[in-house]
Amino acid sequence: MLSCDGVRHAGLQVVCFWTLTGRAVKTNALAVHDWEECEGSDDQKVKASRGCYDFEDYARPVAGGTV
Repeated sequence: MLSCDGVRHAGLQVVCFWTLTGRAVKTNALAVHDWEECEGSDDQKVKASRGCYDFEDYARPVAGGTV
């Protein structure tokens, strides 16, 4: 499940914070926290998008650990 944790904006810049939750390898709980920064244009299209997530949040349950 993907949930939006918050949105911030200033002018044509927008940052969305989100969390992906679910199961990895059918057994381990998975929770990945991420943010996505989008730069808009005057014609309301996305010019650029950059994101970041915590790789350890993803890798730990996939490798058999816990969230």
